[in-house]
Amino acid sequence: MDKKTLRKEIRLLKAQHTTEELQSLSDEICRKLLAHPMVRHAPTLLLYWSLPDEVSTPNLISHLLEMGKTILLPKVVSDTEMTIHRYEGTASMEVGSYGILEPCTPEVRLATLLQETASACLENANNSDTPCIVGIIPGMSFDSNGHRLGRGKGYYDRFLSAHPYIYKIGVCFPFQKKDVIPFDEYDVVMDEII
Repeated sequence: MDKKTLRKEIRLLKAQHTTEELQSLSDEICRKLLAHPMVRHAPTLLLYWSLPDEVSTPNLISHLLEMGKTILLPKVVSDTEMTIHRYEGTASMEVGSYGILEPCTPEVRLATLLQETASACLENANNSDTPCIVGIIPGMSFDSNGHRLGRGKGYYDRFLSAHPYIYKIGVCFPFQKKDVIPFDEYDVVMDEII
C-alpha cells in the first residue's frame, strides 16, 4: 500500500468514530503521556494544537503547564518550514495555516532554549538518559518500528532531522497503528509510539 492510499484509509477509519469516541481515546492516550517518565522529567515539551481528527491536546497542554513545563508549539511559516514558539495561553493563539490554531509569540531557537534549561534538565533527570526536550508528535499512521506517516508536507521530518536530540513520542489512535507502513529514507523514525 502506498502513502496516499494509507492516508485515505486512515481518514475513512477516523470518520467511523464519533467525536465522543475520539475524545475518550484521546483521554486514555493523554493519561499514558502524563504518567510517562520522559514526559514527567523533561522540562520542555514540543506538542501540537490538535485538529478535530487527531489525538486531542488542549487538556494535556493545560496539565503540563500546571506541572511547570515549558510548552512549545509549531507554526507553519512557508510551504516547507515550521518554526517553534512558546505557548502562553489561548489568548496568544491565532488561526494559521491549514486552519490550525498557532501561537503568535516570538520564535524560539532551540539551541538557546537548551542552554537556558540545561540546569533544570539535569536537576529533573533521574539519569543522564532523560532528554531536555520531549516531542509529542502527531501522525496519520505509525508502525511497530517507529515509522511515521504524516499528512504529506514533510514539516515534522525536516524539523526533527535538524533537531535529532528531541526524544520523539508518536501519538495516534489505536486504529491508526499498522504492522508496517511505507517510508522513505528522509522519514524520521520515532523513539516510541503511544
